[in-house]
Amino acid sequence: MDKKKLFLIAAIVGFLVVVFGNHHFRRLIIYRKNKKILLKQLEELKKKNDKLARNIKEFEKNPDRVYYKVAREEYGMIKDGEIKYRFVDK
Repeated sequence: MDKKKLFLIAAIVGFLVVVFGNHHFRRLIIYRKNKKILLKQLEELKKKNDKLARNIKEFEKNPDRVYYKVAREEYGMIKDGEIKYRFVDK
């Protein structure tokens, strides 16, 4: 066997030992995947937090308007004299 083939085999075996025999390398890969997932969740939570902060500011400016909006949209309440229509899909 010549030296090139022997070196190539040793390099392949060494690579396989590092990749599959080293638990720290596997953990590093898992941590990188988790980091991406957590960064995405963090971005979504920041957006949700910004939306909630805007809602708080709107409520502080005009609480009656916010109560009115919530009553109409979430609880289906209507004003006196209004007629509520409900459409049912067949």
